[in-house]
Amino acid sequence: MGIEKTMEESNMKNARKLSLKKKIRINTKISTNFLREKEWQGKFDEIKIVKHYKKIKSAIKKQKLPDSYFVRKYTFSPYMACEHGCVYCDGRAERYYVEGDYERDIVIRKNLPQILEKEISTLREKGSIFVGSGITDAYQPVEKEENIMKQCAEIIAKSNLSAAVLTKSSIIERDLDIWKAVNEKSGFTLMMSLTFSDDKFRKIFEPNASSVEERIETLKKFKAAGISTGVMAMPFLPFISDSNENILFQKLKDAEIDFIMPGFLTLRPGKQKEFYFNIIKKHFPNLVNKYEILYGNNLLSGSPIFSYRQKMLEKIDKSIISFNFLQQIPHKIYKDRFPIYDEIYILLNHMKNLYKKKNINVINLKNATKKYSEWLITEKTTFNRKRKLTHAFLEDKLIALFENEEFQNILKNEKLYEFLKEVVINRKIFDYRKLKLIY
Repeated sequence: MGIEKTMEESNMKNARKLSLKKKIRINTKISTNFLREKEWQGKFDEIKIVKHYKKIKSAIKKQKLPDSYFVRKYTFSPYMACEHGCVYCDGRAERYYVEGDYERDIVIRKNLPQILEKEISTLREKGSIFVGSGITDAYQPVEKEENIMKQCAEIIAKSNLSAAVLTKSSIIERDLDIWKAVNEKSGFTLMMSLTFSDDKFRKIFEPNASSVEERIETLKKFKAAGISTGVMAMPFLPFISDSNENILFQKLKDAEIDFIMPGFLTLRPGKQKEFYFNIIKKHFPNLVNKYEILYGNNLLSGSPIFSYRQKMLEKIDKSIISFNFLQQIPHKIYKDRFPIYDEIYILLNHMKNLYKKKNINVINLKNATKKYSEWLITEKTTFNRKRKLTHAFLEDKLIALFENEEFQNILKNEKLYEFLKEVVINRKIFDYRKLKLIY
């Protein structure tokens, strides 16, 4: 049971006023001291969390244009900071303003369900609501006590929104029946974060997260319930988990996931990098020099040197292709979860990546996508001023422009126009493997 404590708002505001340079110095010291005191063993079982209850005024973050990577339009998060205690977590970096001990001081947005229910009722556009964050996990252990996500899942189930959850916790199985109902009504996708093939390294780098086998079993259970599933295979850790991906991929193949999205490790200068390097020094001292070479450039993005990034991603890409995995959320999953005009925006951005991987020139596609984006932003600006309109108005306008062939003048690309007409008018699906329209 966590120790309940009220967060002092003034402390939060004062902390945010610190300069980045000063903040890096302070937070690095906190991280190092915490490591020394607890004599890091790759687990936090003996550490009690401190609960910081916080009332929020708004819940949903909206995007003018949908995010084509996670395929989302709305997002929210019930917590800040994370008990999972992942060593590599980007959320440890100073830029996210997560105060205190990252895996111990958990901010709980207790009134989130009430605010969420109110805000959902005012949304004018359908779209997928995404629950996931780089600085927390909605299904971390504290959720078993707080039940905030369960309440939020029930609220979403009563709406017409589709949803997706990114987690590395099997606690989500508790809400399987609710998410199944959401899926049957509007669509739901489970995205599981998973980068290790077994628990040998997982116990060191993801001490309080669900085991590898637990997560794979969760994927299988959701898939058996008719729910689309995918894996965020990131970050692959240099010289640790970036050489045995085929073992993991075979397990994911057996789980019949719909897509996999890989990524490399980023270490931002300051608290995050310092914390990670301390663990490498303790458990993998022979790798310290190699890591210093990879991350010695201290880029603000935390990226390793280009030569490693390129080599690693090429290697992972070949493995993914050999297992016939998709590296993007396929059209068949997000079709009808968004207004048609947002669906087309996502599809065009995905097509650029798909054709580029096939070494097909995408200059004309990029130009047409830019023209479409400009048209959509202009139309949405007008739409947002007219509060009584719903997404159906803009959908009908787009359909009419395709039926009257006026949209060809906007795209300036006859071949793409004919392709999109099949999607908009005849509601065909683009097969990401065959690169052709189906159904």
